[in-house]
Formats: sequence, structure tokens, C-alpha cells
Amino acid sequence: MRSIAGWFLVILGLAGFGVEIDNLRRGTTDSTVLGLILATVFVLGGRELIRSARRAKLPAEPGEVLTMAPLPAMSRRDIERAVLTCAKQHGGRVTIAEVAAESSLSFTEAKTVLEELQSAGACTVDVTEQGAFIYEFNGLMPREPAREAVDS
Repeated sequence: MRSIAGWFLVILGLAGFGVEIDNLRRGTTDSTVLGLILATVFVLGGRELIRSARRAKLPAEPGEVLTMAPLPAMSRRDIERAVLTCAKQHGGRVTIAEVAAESSLSFTEAKTVLEELQSAGACTVDVTEQGAFIYEFNGLMPREPAREAVDS
């Protein structure tokens, strides 16, 4: 719609130039300066409308940075709850990648939170033969059924 309005203004401005040039040829220069200024404004305004319509259709330039709305910050409690929920879903044993994949935390944030929980004594770390860190939350691991007393 902007480009249509822009082309209309450009055509109107060019017509205005034609009328003012015709007035100059005839020698009737009552308001020629005002007419030329008005025609120029129409042409330039129309050109800008056309350009803005084209810019709106084009994809972002490679050098342009797309801005995204920032995510709402999670409180410390919400972060720990997300990590513990993930650990509970995985039987009390999680890796950094699992926490990052199943929460809104980045890999680095998940690693930091898990290390802090380990320092606080909430979990222990086990390293696999492949070098993966597995954080074990003993309180979230499935419990073994209680043994029944055997009568002798």
C-alpha cells in the first residue's frame, strides 16, 4: 500500500513539474517557485514511501543484528527447581547437556548451577569412562523396596 501511495505522489509531483515548466514557457510565473517546491516535496516524499515499502519486504542484511525480546530472568529458586525437576525425570542422574536441553538454561549456565549444587552437597559427581560428568542426586533416585523380615 505504501508503494502505491508513493508512486501516486511521484506521478503527482512530476505532473506538477510539467505544469510549472509549462507556466514558465507561457510567461505566467505567478507562483512558479511555490509550485516547484511543492512538486519537489511530492516527488521526494513518494520516493521515500517506495523505498520504505521495499525495505519492509527485504530480508535482514547479513551485517544487521536482529534484536529479540529478552527472556524474563529466572530467579535462583526457579533455576534450581528446573534442574531438580530434570534430575527427577531422569531417575536422579543427569548430565549438563540433559539439563540444558530440557530447561531454558544455556549449557554454561547448567554447568554452573550443577557445580554449585555439588558444592552445596545436594549431589555428587561421577565421571564415566568416556569423560562425561554425571550428577547424582541421591534424594531423587528411585528407592529400593523395603526388605521383608524373614521368620526363622
